[in-house]
Amino acid sequence: MSKLEFKEFVRKNPNLINYVDKGETSWQKLYELYDLYGEDNEVWQKYKVKEETKKNIDNNQSGGFKDLLNLVKGVDLTAVQKGLNSLDKAIEAFKGLAPTGVSKVASDYEPRPTYKYFED
Repeated sequence: MSKLEFKEFVRKNPNLINYVDKGETSWQKLYELYDLYGEDNEVWQKYKVKEETKKNIDNNQSGGFKDLLNLVKGVDLTAVQKGLNSLDKAIEAFKGLAPTGVSKVASDYEPRPTYKYFED
């Protein structure tokens, strides 16, 4: 088996790239498997099974927008509005508790000199 044939095999099975990227295997190991067993051996089943599951997941996700619309249809908008109103009232209450202006507590404060000795 040549390297060009292996490259063509990888192009046909792009999921192998994910296994190498994730660090689950290396290109050397994949090439050795390809060289020893060829394309049609059951050695490749563990790589292909995950790809088929991934395709099934992708197919299920294509209906995700419909699921999202169904979820939005089931939302009670009046309850959401009431919740937002109560949250707004809580924020206003916290604003009322916070001081409105910055007050100067000690405006005539002067720091004492660091190296001055004071008599007791």
